[in-house]
Amino acid sequence: MGEVEEFARRLENYLRHGNPRGPKKSIPITQLSFCPLKLALSLRFDVRYFGTKNDGQILGTVLHAGLLNTIVDSWDYLRGNLTEKPLVEVPLQYELENGWVLSGRADLVVGKHVFEFKFLHEYPYEAIPESIEEIDEIPDDSVVKAYVEQLNAYLHMLPDVEVGHLWIFNRNSLVPWKKILVEKNGEMFDELLKRARRVVKLVEDLENGNVPDSFEPRFGWECRNCIYRPICPRS
Repeated sequence: MGEVEEFARRLENYLRHGNPRGPKKSIPITQLSFCPLKLALSLRFDVRYFGTKNDGQILGTVLHAGLLNTIVDSWDYLRGNLTEKPLVEVPLQYELENGWVLSGRADLVVGKHVFEFKFLHEYPYEAIPESIEEIDEIPDDSVVKAYVEQLNAYLHMLPDVEVGHLWIFNRNSLVPWKKILVEKNGEMFDELLKRARRVVKLVEDLENGNVPDSFEPRFGWECRNCIYRPICPRS
């Protein structure tokens, strides 16, 4: 009877939600460029917050909100030759299969431009060479690679946007330290979608009681402070 029960469950989900999984499940774009197993575990067990945020995270959140408020409040002066109104924290979704969606929020959208603002933590793995000015100058082990992939995804999810601007701030100054132009890259977005579907497969494996071991973290520093180290097969 198990086959019939599964059929009934999927039919009910289709009638209620339009897909066989039930309510749509969201994969945050900001986490897709990092360890797939950590993301899959967080989605499987709905882990959104763990403990308290550290001082660096709190400071980054405050600076981020302050910058967006400043842009909106002072737009009449800041706009220069831009004619469109600024849109902040723009919610985005991209439909995958079986009720899964990619989700994100674009920091700032002005006409054909989308901006992503990043505030550097004081961690060594985020060290960025002073010489970086273009995408092809970013080292493979730099977290900036993940930032570019995130912004590129937004370029594909915003039909009227043509250009991405990645502005990196040093917390010692509210003047952008690096301003990197990001153009739409279809191959990069396809790789992100493959990564998303791999995460979905990992979630399904976890739902079936299997802890996958065929995966690799993106960056070497990810494992050090991971909350899943006690159960990770790599530990």
